[in-house]
Amino acid sequence: GRRMIFYDFEVFKFDWLVVFIDTDSREKTVVINDPDHLHKIYESHKKDIWCGFNINHYDQYIFKAILLEIDPFYVSNKIVKEHLDGWQITNKFRQFPMINYDVFLSRDKGLKLLEGFMGSNIKETDVDFEIDRKLTEEELQETIKYCTHDVEEAIKVFLYQINEFNAAMGLIKKFPEVLSLKDLSKTKAQMSAKI
Repeated sequence: GRRMIFYDFEVFKFDWLVVFIDTDSREKTVVINDPDHLHKIYESHKKDIWCGFNINHYDQYIFKAILLEIDPFYVSNKIVKEHLDGWQITNKFRQFPMINYDVFLSRDKGLKLLEGFMGSNIKETDVDFEIDRKLTEEELQETIKYCTHDVEEAIKVFLYQINEFNAAMGLIKKFPEVLSLKDLSKTKAQMSAKI
């Protein structure tokens, strides 16, 4: 079966880092400014499912930029400041296919709870992304801590959604005469009303 690899990138002018957590082994891997290590991780997990917050729009393109030896800070600014979609930056990103599951894309339209949960838990790092020098060891450690927190939050939200998904599937199986798979997009309240 495919594994699920959760990850999050932090990109600075002269440094980048990424935290990966493999949900099967619970193993955490931190990569700092090491493209070769990143290539190895990509190669060993390219058939797996990559997961995280907003990876569809941001992190997958940072990942691919580094694999292509394109400056990730350049790509980050294009996405964050110029509001470009990653695929508009270069078509070379296609050389590195990835299966992505973006935790940010809430499957349940009524999941306002998710936004509240995330809003209260996402902590911003104290390290300035525009910093005009290499990060100190202390700044790197602070960023790793914050980045790890984000990955762990993404896993929590995913597991929260899994329960939502399983509960919805349970209702559909239990009441096949009134509900179908199309109703997965409905809230519990809407499903219950239909039943």
